[in-house]
Amino acid sequence: MKTYSSRIATTTLLFSLGLLSLTEARLFSPFYNSTTSISLCEHIRPDELPQECSCSEPSPYSLVIECLKSFNTSFWNDTIGLKINVDPCNKDGSRVELEVTEREHNIDYPITGIRSGKANMIPIPGLSIAVPTIGHVGIDAAVLFTGNPDSLTLKIGLDACIELPTTSLLCASRIPGLHNILPWYVLSGSYSFGDVCSNNRTGIVEATFLQRDEAIALIEKKEKR
Repeated sequence: MKTYSSRIATTTLLFSLGLLSLTEARLFSPFYNSTTSISLCEHIRPDELPQECSCSEPSPYSLVIECLKSFNTSFWNDTIGLKINVDPCNKDGSRVELEVTEREHNIDYPITGIRSGKANMIPIPGLSIAVPTIGHVGIDAAVLFTGNPDSLTLKIGLDACIELPTTSLLCASRIPGLHNILPWYVLSGSYSFGDVCSNNRTGIVEATFLQRDEAIALIEKKEKR
């Protein structure tokens, strides 16, 4: 009984000193109950991702979607890699980073610093499609990124556009032979990360093992008196 009371006292003191995380508390206190939450990837409805894509979680508060997409038309046959890093809980505001790759021409183009609030058509240097009667149509990363963690609108994928003298911008959806394959979107919808980001903001700071052991030793010393 004394041992049981000692463990409860240890847990109480460590929490009061800010030296014990919720994870570590599970080891000491029988009263700690964890709640089951869905993964960050599940927040983006992974069953709606293109079959060429997969989602992973390198950290508790960010996710990475990686795709390898093959395009086959009468005048364009290529495989493009697209990596999307979504950081909805960033303390400076939600962020998205992209990386576009293409093996044949050794293209590896990172796109960083994308902030919530506007749409972007970002040309990928060295990557284009030769379209008869039109010319070389450049491949773009198409990014629409607005909102906040509670309701984040993301529309991210690939498109192809060219500026013509007669029109301001001609994109794949209006080009025969491309309109059936581009634009190609990986994410297209509104997603809520509010619960995850709230946990990030209110998380308890974990103690180092040294601090924890010192606190336990202090309690044990007092109990022996």
